[in-house]
Amino acid sequence: TEHPFRLVITFSASRRGGKGVKMSLSDAHYFEEMGVKKYEEIRVLLDSREAKDKIEGMKRLLAMISIGRDASSFFPDVVKCVVSTSLEVKKLVYMFLTHYAEAKSNEALLTINTFQKDLSDSNQVIRSSALRVMTSIRVPIIAQLQVMAVKQCVRDSSPYVRKAAAHATAKVFALDSSQKDALVDLIQTLLQDNSTLVVGSAVAAFQEVCPERFDLLHPNMRKLCRLCADTDEWAQIVLLDLFLRYGRHFFLDPNKGTFSEDEGGDEDKKKKKKKKDKKDKDGEDSPEGDDDGEKKKKKKK
Repeated sequence: TEHPFRLVITFSASRRGGKGVKMSLSDAHYFEEMGVKKYEEIRVLLDSREAKDKIEGMKRLLAMISIGRDASSFFPDVVKCVVSTSLEVKKLVYMFLTHYAEAKSNEALLTINTFQKDLSDSNQVIRSSALRVMTSIRVPIIAQLQVMAVKQCVRDSSPYVRKAAAHATAKVFALDSSQKDALVDLIQTLLQDNSTLVVGSAVAAFQEVCPERFDLLHPNMRKLCRLCADTDEWAQIVLLDLFLRYGRHFFLDPNKGTFSEDEGGDEDKKKKKKKKDKKDKDGEDSPEGDDDGEKKKKKKK
């Protein structure tokens, strides 16, 4: 998807010989200083029925967030825009809501029905964004609804949405640990996924929710080893950490109960030398041994 604040540079030749060059920065004005008047303009734009006005208002808000300004006072105005039919508006709205959903959980609860509805949207970005916002609401009373939403996205046809579902399991567990049994079943399903986009997030969720459940890994370990090289760098780090822990838990230590080559060699040599010295000493001390030896020689002759 395109970033809402892409830099657009246009060059145009003047009519006189084509020597002139004109440069314009399309979205630079969003980062200018904003006074009280500008704030009121944003509210008017968000309340407009036109999609282009809403997009303009949302771009200004996201520009405020990107330079570190607090835009949480606009949360009620943005929540109203979540029902917009414009795909571009919804993308921008969900970016804003994901940023502030944890801090404004009570206000976000007012539109939870809309989030649930968007879980079935035809666009994968909207589905994953709806799940992110829904699981960012830190209110334990809706933990059961969050688990149901994650369960729906775990079986989604898009790996992008399934990856978001893997991240959501850890967020739900952090909110309400009593949902662990249900989340473990979802993680088991995610670990069976064959997409390189999903496996890293699935293992990260496993490490966070149920790191002691090695039985979930046994059927999928060979597949995880095979897919590791094709995942991104972040996923490779997570997978290598898992392989290290798995190996230490199940593989025998090759050095356990053995000596090093030098120590072992010296020990064996000492034992053999002691036995040989003892035999030689016993043979020299016993006279019977010499008589028996002479009798054997005479018989051979």
